[in-house]
Amino acid sequence: MKKIIPNFYVIIKVMGLCFLMNSILINANDKNPLIYSHELIRQNKIDSAIVYINQHISKSKSEISRGFLYVELGNAYKLKQEYEKSPEAYKDALRIFKQKNLLQEEFYVYTHLAEFYRYRRLFKKAEDYFKICENILRNHKIKDLYLIKFYNRKAALFSKNQVNSDSVLIYSQKSLILSRKVKDYENELISMMEIANIYEGRKNYRKAIEQLQQVISLARRNSNIHLQSDAMINLSRNLDLTKDYTESINVGIAGYHLSEENKLSYNQLVFADHLQNVYEKIGNYQLAHKYLRIRLNLTEDYYHKLYDDKVLEYEERFKIAEKEKTIEDNKKLLLLKEEEIKRQNLLKYFILFGLIAILIFTVILLNYVKIIRKQNKKLTVVSQQNEFLVSETHHRINNNLQLVRILIDNELKKNSNDDLSNKRIIAKIDSLGILHRQLYDNQDKKNLNLKTFLLEIKQNLHFLFVENHIEVQFDVKDLVIPVNSAMYIGLLVTELCMNSMKHAFPNQENKKIDLKIDTDESKIYFQYEDNGKAKNEITKLNLVEKLCRQLRIDYKIESGNGFKFSFNMKL
Repeated sequence: MKKIIPNFYVIIKVMGLCFLMNSILINANDKNPLIYSHELIRQNKIDSAIVYINQHISKSKSEISRGFLYVELGNAYKLKQEYEKSPEAYKDALRIFKQKNLLQEEFYVYTHLAEFYRYRRLFKKAEDYFKICENILRNHKIKDLYLIKFYNRKAALFSKNQVNSDSVLIYSQKSLILSRKVKDYENELISMMEIANIYEGRKNYRKAIEQLQQVISLARRNSNIHLQSDAMINLSRNLDLTKDYTESINVGIAGYHLSEENKLSYNQLVFADHLQNVYEKIGNYQLAHKYLRIRLNLTEDYYHKLYDDKVLEYEERFKIAEKEKTIEDNKKLLLLKEEEIKRQNLLKYFILFGLIAILIFTVILLNYVKIIRKQNKKLTVVSQQNEFLVSETHHRINNNLQLVRILIDNELKKNSNDDLSNKRIIAKIDSLGILHRQLYDNQDKKNLNLKTFLLEIKQNLHFLFVENHIEVQFDVKDLVIPVNSAMYIGLLVTELCMNSMKHAFPNQENKKIDLKIDTDESKIYFQYEDNGKAKNEITKLNLVEKLCRQLRIDYKIESGNGFKFSFNMKL
C-alpha cells in the first residue's frame, strides 16, 4: 500500500505555535485570540479561523500581537489553499517585526515562509528562506521556542526533498530535544513522528513501531486526537509491512472509530483504505468488500465536498474578478484619455516655449559672436606683439652674449697665460648663447629639448675635444624639460667636460668621455664618466656643487676607476 500522509497531520505540524504563544498570555483563564484561533484551525474550522483572526487583527492594540496574528492568518490561508494570500500575511507580520527590530520574531516568520514553500513543493524557494534563517542563526542566539520550528521544518524539507535521511534524523532529534526542554508536547510528538518515518524509510519497522506507540500514548495522554489518529495510521501501515496483520487490523479499526467519533473524515477514508487492503491480504474478502464500500462512500463525499466548495469559491471569485476587471478597464480608459489630453497640451506648450527659447538664444548668440570677434581681434594683436617682443628679447640676449664672448676672448688673449681656463669661460658663455638661440627658434618658450641642446653644446666643444685627442660619446634620450633645468644641466655638462680636459688625462693617450642621460615617466638618470687616471688631481668641484644645488639634486662621485659623476632627478 502507498504511503499516505494524512491531511490533519500536515495541519498539526504547521500549527506548532500553540505552546509558543503561552508566553504572551496575560491571564490563562481568558480567551486569548492566538490560542483560540489555533484551536479553530486544529478543529479544521479554517473559514471561522480566518474571520476570527481578521477581526482581532483590526481590534488588537499591540503591534506585536498583531504580528503573531498575521502568522496565524498565513497558516490558515495556506491550509485553505489560498496561496496568494498566505505569503502576504506572513510578510505583513515580517514588516511589523522589522519595524520593532525584533530579530528573533523575524527568524520565526522566515521559518514559516520556508515551510509555506516546502508545503507547496517549491523546494528551491524554501531553501532560500532557510538560508536567511541560517545566516541569522550564525550571528545571533535564537530562542529555543523558535528553533524548534526551524529544526522541525528543516527536517521536513530534507524528508520531502529526498535528502540524506541522516540529516532528517539530526534535525528531528534537535527539535525533539528542544521540545522536551521547553515542554512543547505538540512539537515533541511531531518530531517523534518524523523520526518514526525515518525508521520506516530505512525499513527498520520495529523501531518505527516502538516510536509510533510512544506517540500514540503521549497524544492520548495530552488529548491530542489529531496526532493520535495520524500516528495510528502510520502504526497500522508499519504493522502491515511486518506482516503482523492481526495487530494491524486491530489498530486500523480502533483508529477508524476514533476518527469517526471526532469527525476526521479524511482519516476515516485512510483507515478504510488500509483495512480493505489488509483484509484482502489475509483472504477475508467479505470484510474487504465492506471497507471498500465505506472507502468509496467516504471518497465520494470528500471529493464532492471539495468540488462543491471549490466551484462556489471559483464562481464567486470569477464574478468579483469580472466586476473588478470592468471597473479597472474603465478607469484605465479614462486615465488614458486624460493622459492623452495632458500630453497634447504639454506638447503645445513645449513647442511654444521651445520656439521662444530658440529666438532668445539666437539673439544672445549673435550678440556674443560680435563681442567675441572684437575680443579675438584685440587678443590677436596683443599676442602678435608679445611674440615679437619675446623673440626680439631672445635675439638681443643672444647678440649680447656673442658680443660679451668676443670682448672676453680679446681681453683674455692679451692677459691670460692659461689658455684652457680662457676656453672654459668662453665655453660657458657659448652654452648660454646656444640656450637662447634654441629658445629663439622654438615656439615653446618655457620648455626645451634636452637632447638637441646638449648635442649642440657637444658640437660647440668639438674643436677642444679634437685638439686634446679625446673620444666623446653623448647618449641622450629625447626629453623636453623646463628651460631653467636645461640651462643648469647644459652648464653642468660643459663644466664636467672642461674639468676632464684640464685634470683627467695627464700624459695619457687613450682618452674617453661618456655622457648617458636616460629617463622613465618620473625621473631623469644622469651619468657622466671619463677614463682619466689622474685621481689626485680632482679636488673640490665648486661650480658643479652650486649647479647641483640649483637643480636640487644629490649627486654621487666615484674616482676608483676613472671619474664618474651621476644623479637622479625627478621630472
